[in-house]
Amino acid sequence: MEQADRWQQPYREAVEELDRRERQWRLTDELLRRIAGRLCIAARGLDAGLDGSLNEVISTLRRPAEAEPLEALLSGLTQSVAALDRDTALVAPPAANDGLRLRQSLKRILEHLAELPDAQPRAAALSGRLDAESADVLAEIAVGTADLAQAQIATLQRARQEADRLLLQFSERLEDIARHLRNESEEHSNAQIEQRAFGQQLLGHTQALVDQTRSASDLGQLQEQVYRHLTAIDQRVREHRSREETRAVAYKERTEALYERIESLENQTRSLTRSVNKLERQASTDGLTRVPNRAAYDKRIAAELQQYKRDQRPRCIAAIDIDHFKTINDRYGHQAGDKVLQMLAQHWSRRLRDCDFFGRYGGEEFVMLLDNSNEQQALLLANKLRQSVEKLGFHFRQQPVSVTISCGITGFREGDTPQALFERADRALYEAKRNGRNRCCVEV
Repeated sequence: MEQADRWQQPYREAVEELDRRERQWRLTDELLRRIAGRLCIAARGLDAGLDGSLNEVISTLRRPAEAEPLEALLSGLTQSVAALDRDTALVAPPAANDGLRLRQSLKRILEHLAELPDAQPRAAALSGRLDAESADVLAEIAVGTADLAQAQIATLQRARQEADRLLLQFSERLEDIARHLRNESEEHSNAQIEQRAFGQQLLGHTQALVDQTRSASDLGQLQEQVYRHLTAIDQRVREHRSREETRAVAYKERTEALYERIESLENQTRSLTRSVNKLERQASTDGLTRVPNRAAYDKRIAAELQQYKRDQRPRCIAAIDIDHFKTINDRYGHQAGDKVLQMLAQHWSRRLRDCDFFGRYGGEEFVMLLDNSNEQQALLLANKLRQSVEKLGFHFRQQPVSVTISCGITGFREGDTPQALFERADRALYEAKRNGRNRCCVEV
C-alpha cells in the first residue's frame, strides 16, 4: 500500500497544481468580468444606442464566455462608440485616474497571463496596446483579456481531465496487481493443503506396508500387497507432480503478466513524472525571459525567511528595475523591450551563485535573493552586475539601445514578512531612481 501511495503521489500533486491554477484563472476571469461590467455601468447614459450595446455586454458577462457572441458584441460596441465619438458634444472625457487604474489592473492581469507559454504572445500583444487613450480600445483589451483568461481555464480543465484519466488507469493497474497477489496467496494456501494431504497419503501407504510386512505369513500374498501399495504410491506421486507442473506453468504465466503490468506502470510513472516536472517548470518560469517568475519568488522567499529564523545567516534581497523602460518601448517598439528583458535576465542570472535566486517580479522589475551576504557585500555584487549591464551594448535592428538598471537592497531582519522585506527593497530602489538612476542604494 505504501508503494502504491508513493507511485500515486505525482498524480495527486499534478491534479492539485491544476486545481490551484484553475482557481487562479477563474478568479482572474471573474475580476475581468467585474471590471468590464463596471466600465459599462460607468459609461451608460451618454447615448441610447451605446446604452443598448452596454446592456448586452453586461448581460453576456454574466454567462460563460464564448468567442462568437463576444466578437459580435465587441463589433456592435465599437460601432456605438464610434458613432458617439462623431458627436463630440455628447462625449465627456473619461477621468484620467479611472483610465490609469484600469490600465494598471489590466497590466497586472496580463503579466500573470504572460507567465503561461501558450498565453504569452496574446498577452504581450494586448499589453502593447495599453498606452492607447481611446476608451473603445481599452474595452477591446478588457474583453480580449477576459477571453484569454477563459481560454487558459479551459486548457487547465482539459489538463486536469487528462490527469484524472491517467490516475484512473493507474488505479486499475494497481488493482490488477493486488488481484494477482491475492490469487497467488490463495494458490499458495491451496498448495500447502495439497502438500499436507499428499504427505498423509504417502505416510498411510508406507505405514500399511510396514504393518502388512510384519503380519504377513505368505510370501506371495506379501508381494501382491507390496505391489498394490507401491502402485498407489506411484499414482499419487504422478498426480502430485502433474498438479505441481500445472501450477508452476500457471504461476510463470501470471508472474510474466505481472512483470509486464509493473513495467507498463513504471513507464507511465516516468512519463507522468516528466509531465509533472514540466508543469512545475512552466508554472514557476516566466514565459518571456525563461527565468523564475513571481510564483517561484513567492515560494522561495517564504522558504528563505523560514531558514533565516533557524540559522540567522545574513541574507539580502535586491529589487531591480530597468531605467526608462517605457521610453525604450515607445522609441523602438515592444519587440525591442522584450529583447532587452530577455538579454538582461539571462546575463544577470548566469552571474550568480547556485545558492542565490534571480527572477522576474513583474513588468520590467526583477528580484534577487543573496544567501550568506550582508548589505555591503550585496551592494558590492549588485554594483558589479549593474556596471556589466551598462557595458553590454544592446542593439536592436542595428540601432544602439542604451540600457541601465537601478537597484534597491536590504537585509533580512527578525520578524520580517515577505511584504515588509520587499517594501524596504522597493523604497531603496526608488531612492536610487530619485538620485539619478543607474545606481544601487541600501535601505538599512
